[in-house]
Amino acid sequence: MGYEGVRGPGVCRAARAHSGKEFNMIFDFERFSNIAANAYREEDGGYSLGDALSVFQYYFQKYEERWRQPHPPIRALQISEIIKKMPRICLEDKGGEYQDIGPEDYEAMIDRHFETKYRNCNYNINHFFSGRIRELRYFECGL
Repeated sequence: MGYEGVRGPGVCRAARAHSGKEFNMIFDFERFSNIAANAYREEDGGYSLGDALSVFQYYFQKYEERWRQPHPPIRALQISEIIKKMPRICLEDKGGEYQDIGPEDYEAMIDRHFETKYRNCNYNINHFFSGRIRELRYFECGL
C-alpha cells in the first residue's frame, strides 16, 4: 500500500495495486492530502506522511466501495489525532501496553472493519480510530 500522489477525484492507485483493478474514487484526495500535510507538520507522527496518506486513502476507497458515496469531510484536528494514533494500538487486555503496527497492517484491519456488523455505525474513519475498534480488528486479523 503506497501513496502515489493521487490528484483529486480519480483513480485510486493504492486500490489498483491491491485488487488489480482501477477504482474511480469520488473523494477529493488531493484536497484532503493538503489538509493532512498541514496537520502532519504540527504533530510528531510515527509514520511518514506518505504512509499516513496511504492508510487514509485505502480507508476512503473502502468506504466508497461500501457506501457508493465519498467519506464525509473530517476536520484538520481529527486528521491530526488519527495520524498520532496510527502507528500503535493500546492493548487493553494487556494492561494498556502499546503495540506498534505498520502501515501495511491496515489493509487487513480496514477490510475486516468493513466486514464487521456494528449497531448504529456509519463507518466513519473516526469510529475506526476510536475505542478498541483497531485493537479488535488487529487480533481478528492475526497480526
